[in-house]
Amino acid sequence: MFIIFFILFSSVYVSSGTLLSFNQSSPSYDIVCPGDTLEFTCVTSYEEGTVVVWRINGKNRVLINTNPELLKGFTLKITDTNDTTSTLTSTATRESVPLHIQGTIIECSGDGFQYSTLTVHIAGVLVSVINIKIIPINNNTVLMNWYYQKNDEVHCIQYYNITIISDDKIEIQMISNESSATIPSLIIGTNYSFIIIPIDTIGREGPSSSLIQYIWNVPAQVVNISWDQISTDSITIWWNINEDVTLHYPPVHYIVSVHNITIDTTDTNVTINGLYPNNEYTVYIKPVNAIGEGPLINITATERSNITSITSKIINDDTEVELRNTNNLQSTGLELYAVSTAGGQSIESQYSVIRKGDIMEYEKVPPPIPPHYNYNEVESANKVLLYADVMIVPKDIEISCWFQVTLFAVT
Repeated sequence: MFIIFFILFSSVYVSSGTLLSFNQSSPSYDIVCPGDTLEFTCVTSYEEGTVVVWRINGKNRVLINTNPELLKGFTLKITDTNDTTSTLTSTATRESVPLHIQGTIIECSGDGFQYSTLTVHIAGVLVSVINIKIIPINNNTVLMNWYYQKNDEVHCIQYYNITIISDDKIEIQMISNESSATIPSLIIGTNYSFIIIPIDTIGREGPSSSLIQYIWNVPAQVVNISWDQISTDSITIWWNINEDVTLHYPPVHYIVSVHNITIDTTDTNVTINGLYPNNEYTVYIKPVNAIGEGPLINITATERSNITSITSKIINDDTEVELRNTNNLQSTGLELYAVSTAGGQSIESQYSVIRKGDIMEYEKVPPPIPPHYNYNEVESANKVLLYADVMIVPKDIEISCWFQVTLFAVT
């Protein structure tokens, strides 16, 4: 009787069907979380008497009916036989997946010879969160968000434990089921520290995030202000932030006001256009964040007129000078020089030379080294004529269209 049973069993096994599909049917994600229910589904072709073979880590089990079998902690079971589609469906299920089955090899076959293979992947050791961002919502609330470093295992994080420590050492614990949290009731003028720890589906704790120190206050006054005139009607202003770069602050924008012009910027420099030459302007810089406005600071800047060119024709001791506008504009901050004769002493004048130009209209030469300007001697009717071309800018008074200056003539 025993021999007859063995022959019949072997006959059924050899006549088994063909494997049609094999997949991890639950959970839907590839990497399984500890404590999940894990299920594999195998579909083979079916006819009367067909069996299916499962193999786990090298050990086989043959299913010949709907009675469940246990193999390596997995429950094997034929769940459906469909005469219409001629298919047989079976499953291998493991409740509350433990960590130690990581790497387990699961195989399924319809004939005991040709197998399809899958591997169990369990989420590994937890890691810390990264890219923490703090976004102020109003003057007492912030939104925090972050990323879990193993993005393909983030579904295994059950919640995040958030610790908030104020500068008076009061600790507050919060729990968030998402990778973000809204933190209310912050007090202006208080320094806060935030720590975030991920917790997975079986209660394992990940490493804490780096300590985030956040200064919950209005912005500090800007410092190190400088400015430069870049054209006849424009200036550029720079400033620095007066903050500890190792700490975190609410984002700041700056309101810059001058005359009837207001500019809102997140940069630490701004160019202001549309100013009038020879006018003094007060520039106001106010830092602002979600909490409120920081201290206002102002500087005074003078917008210079066009640098003018002077062409002088010297005859004897009298020199008539005509002022003309020029496009050769100079930046501020250059050393100023008083008008003087070549090699001689400076003449009393309300003007300073900042650039020197051509000797004559028809003769081009390189500009000289300050404080001297070029000259050219031309003999005519027993007299020496000196021609000079210099660039000047007013020191304290406005330039009129014409003025007289006396230079020492050479005869």
